[in-house]
Amino acid sequence: MISLSIFFSSDKVYCGLFKKTKQGIRLVDLSTTLDPIDLDDIDSELSTKATNQLTRCLNEFDEKIDELNIVLDNEHSFWTVIPGNEYTKDKDLRKILELEIRNNVESFNLDDFEFRIYPHGKKDEEDNDQLFVIYFRKEIINNCNKILNIVGLEPKYIVTSQLASQNTIEYNYPDSSHLYSLLINKQEEFCDLTVSNDKKTFYYDLLKSGNDDNLISEIENVLNNLRSEDIQPGNLLLSGPKLTKEFIEKLNNETSLEFNRINSFRLVRANVDKRMKDYCFRTAHLFAPVVGGVLYSYDSGKTFKF
Repeated sequence: MISLSIFFSSDKVYCGLFKKTKQGIRLVDLSTTLDPIDLDDIDSELSTKATNQLTRCLNEFDEKIDELNIVLDNEHSFWTVIPGNEYTKDKDLRKILELEIRNNVESFNLDDFEFRIYPHGKKDEEDNDQLFVIYFRKEIINNCNKILNIVGLEPKYIVTSQLASQNTIEYNYPDSSHLYSLLINKQEEFCDLTVSNDKKTFYYDLLKSGNDDNLISEIENVLNNLRSEDIQPGNLLLSGPKLTKEFIEKLNNETSLEFNRINSFRLVRANVDKRMKDYCFRTAHLFAPVVGGVLYSYDSGKTFKF
């Protein structure tokens, strides 16, 4: 099966073509646009320009595509933690989520969103189960479908970039499966920060990305708070378009820890030329959401459309 993963990032659109086999996934091809698509305004001049670039990228793929998966960044997704577990009835979930929408997302209602609901790694203060919820505006999903109409397939899987990257960690770092994995995705304005283990999210937050010194201080505060809850991340990974060598060195020096760029292709099989191998090495920290977009078997979330 040939799977296409499309990541709509704030800086450009990333595309990955992979072959799924019983032995795992094999890289077929990668591509990116030069410009981003504004999913709130897909008819703007910049979006049209980027959509044309994306169309050219897709036309250059030689393989017949069997499956389409979409990854959205934090600008196009919302998240919350609610009480409940896998046995919570749909009608009860609806009541809780209606309240969340009413309190947190002005001018929208429940029917404007599509939800993915996951078991949360932590219980609440009274030792009750919790659920981690990611939700997307249906308008954004519809715009993605319009842009990708050229593929001729309905998307099988839609996920937010940070959770897709968690799929990538699960796949590529089996030797660290006994550890909590902390992933920081450094972007222009914000950093996603998640802690995950055993296909569950234990922590998720957005940190301001502007000043490196302030950001590192915030990361240290998060680490201290996690330690107070007996959560000690041991697999420390970094990703994102604004990740620099200088930031990694400063982060490691000031936290006395060892953070590394995520290698999204660590266990991905490939039969590609040297140019593509070099490209994968240089961009391994950028394609984590793309690789994770084809690894939905690692994602225990349930999709709800109320």
